[in-house]
Parts: sequence; structure tokens; C-alpha cells
Amino acid sequence: MRNGFVAVLVTLALCVPSAAQAQWGLLQQGVDAVTGARKGAAPAAPGVSPGASAGALARDTTYQNPARNFSFTVPAGWKLENGDPASESVLFMKPGSSWSFQFHIEQMVPSFPRKSSVEASLKQAKEMVTIKKYQEARRRDDGDAKGKCGVIGWEITEAPQKNDYQRIIWQAYDGQNFYFNFMAASENKDFEAARASLRQIMDSIRFCR
Repeated sequence: MRNGFVAVLVTLALCVPSAAQAQWGLLQQGVDAVTGARKGAAPAAPGVSPGASAGALARDTTYQNPARNFSFTVPAGWKLENGDPASESVLFMKPGSSWSFQFHIEQMVPSFPRKSSVEASLKQAKEMVTIKKYQEARRRDDGDAKGKCGVIGWEITEAPQKNDYQRIIWQAYDGQNFYFNFMAASENKDFEAARASLRQIMDSIRFCR
């Protein structure tokens, strides 16, 4: 049993560089994208609420990503900042705030051990909870992960971060070894006010339905 565990660790160690690049590189890209979008936002016109914005959704809107078989719902009042919901990258924000939702998708090599990666990442995430860097960590699968449609993964809720962003992040892999990073975030000071809306978006993500 111990030899089998050691073998898994060795396999993961060989794959960590590419896995870490996919995971942490995309997390940083996500923060950079939000920061860039906020800096590029035009100031509100006189007499217009800072929360109002041309192009904001008039109602809760569900988007489909047919290539990777998932959907998600963005609340009314939010706005598409860049990307395409049907592509491999998108960013939505609530105008006048630091609230954001985005996802990034990247294909891993066919031999990438997604099951071992999820198990090892979740174990580490739970340890991060014990040292107060994360508030929560849990396994999150969806759809038929053993068939052609579905994912296996893990979700974490961060504690306030030094980069001033606090995030809910779901990372997952499908049966074709595509890596998914779904992230809902806000500045630390806004997170408690934003939490319900961010959670609503994250819980709306559905595979194969």
C-alpha cells in the first residue's frame, strides 16, 4: 500500500511543473485580467449611478459552452468585459465594483494523471484550511466524470489574500484531460458583501445538463 502511495507521489512530482503552470499561471492571469478591466473602465457619466453601465445584462442570463459541455448563469447588472462564453476564456464583472467571474480552459497532455492530481490538490487544500490560508476546501465533481461528459475536481474558498483579492475557485478536469479553472472574486474588503452573488454564479455551473 505504501509503495503504491509513493508511486503516485512520484508520478505527480513528474507532472507538477505542467500542472502548476496551468493552475497557478491561470490564477495569476485571472487577477491580472480583473485589475486590467477595472483600470480600463470609464468613469460614470454625471447623474448616473456608478453601478450602472452600458452593456450590463438586463436579466439573469445563462450561457452555454457547447465545445466543453457546460453552462453557467450570470446575474442581471453584470457585464461581459472580455472573451467569449463559448470559448476557452471569459471575464464578467459587476460594473462599479471589484466583483468578477471568469473561467479559463487548457488542454493537458493525454497521459496527465487527473485523478491523482485532484486527490493530491484537495489534500493540500485541506491542509491550507488548517493554517487559515483557505476558509473551505471540498471535492467537487459534476456530470458523468467516468463517461464522455463530466468533470472531477476540487473547490476552495480563500481567506483574504495579500494581493487584495479573495476568491472562490473550482478547478477540474474532464475525461479528455481538459483543465478548467472557474473563479469568482472580489477585493478583500468587498468579499462578504459579494459572497452570495459569487456563490450563486459558481453553483450555477453545470456540465452535461
